[in-house]
Amino acid sequence: MNILFFFYKSKVNVKGTAPIFCRITLETKRKQFSTGIYIKEQSWNTLAQHAKGNSTDAQQTNSSIDTIRQKLNKAFDELNKEREYFVLDEVYNRYTGADKEYKTLLQAFDYHNEKMKALIGMDYVQATYDKFVVIQSHVSDFIRERFNVTDYALSFIKLNFLTELDHYLKVTKGHNQNTINKVIERVKKVMKIAVGNGWVTNDPFLLYQKKKYTKEVVFLSNQELKKLEAHKFAQERLAVVRDCFIFSCYTGLAYNEAAILTKQHIQLDETGTLWIDMVRQKTQRPITVPMLPKALRLIKKYGYPDNNGLLLPVISNQKMNSYLKEIAEVIGINKVLTHHIARKTFASTVLLNNDIPLEIVSFLLGHSKTTTTESHYAKVVKENVMSHIAKLNERLK
Repeated sequence: MNILFFFYKSKVNVKGTAPIFCRITLETKRKQFSTGIYIKEQSWNTLAQHAKGNSTDAQQTNSSIDTIRQKLNKAFDELNKEREYFVLDEVYNRYTGADKEYKTLLQAFDYHNEKMKALIGMDYVQATYDKFVVIQSHVSDFIRERFNVTDYALSFIKLNFLTELDHYLKVTKGHNQNTINKVIERVKKVMKIAVGNGWVTNDPFLLYQKKKYTKEVVFLSNQELKKLEAHKFAQERLAVVRDCFIFSCYTGLAYNEAAILTKQHIQLDETGTLWIDMVRQKTQRPITVPMLPKALRLIKKYGYPDNNGLLLPVISNQKMNSYLKEIAEVIGINKVLTHHIARKTFASTVLLNNDIPLEIVSFLLGHSKTTTTESHYAKVVKENVMSHIAKLNERLK
């Protein structure tokens, strides 16, 4: 391959400078492109293919030219080692990075995350993208600690990569098994993309079985819920947070939905029933929930239906969870309260424990299938069944 730098005389601009072009020749094919360097004709040495003199500008120009030459030669050498035959365009594409191949796990994560970021607001929400960014960070930390390198080749990855990642996340990061399983599922997704794009021939994780984990559903009992509703708080901030929490206990709205609730989300049907009608941020699935009397009283307390802004005085999720832990301590509830427990309370105490069928609970929670609801609330469902069996036994005596 021959590399030539030349002064493009016919492209002189009003400043009296013209671009330096690079022409590469391989066999009988030629390709030329602008280097982005501009210079005056009298400052250019055609024979040396460099700028004249030792000024700072000349040194910078010559350094840029040498760098381009080195990168072109590197691209040529790489292709020469990889294959017996290649064409000029392949050299140029390797030089510009247009033929970039994703050969490592973190590169595959970059590819996935860039694609996902472009689809925020369409196919994904910001929170989902943020989770993948955090998981990539965990995987990067693991690779650095376990292999003492900054990245890991896809071709080197074996099945035990996930086994060791599981151990690392548990011991070093202190994650529970449920969180670890979610991390592993997302790493497996990225690997499948790598296989699909041909960056690796086989999926090393195909036979991996994640460890079973049954997450205990934490929710407020009927007695705890009544106790929370009845308490008179000395501090207004705690009373406000309690109200927001109670509202979700009777609607099942997650924080993201409760935080953006407006009058436009409240719809009146032909029977005179008010419904909350909105799209769940996490899944982008529509949710429709009847406005129970206690929930309605709470939004009326904060100005509904005259309020044209947000219907609840919601603060940040982090601060709300911090205040909820304070509330639990004040009232004497021996549970780590978070806003998400309100959604669990709605499903279990308000619905399932009042004989609302599982398929209706699933619909009101916005789950895509009843098996999701059943797996989350299996214990509650079992207790409800036992309650019905006890009543049946009483009747049959």
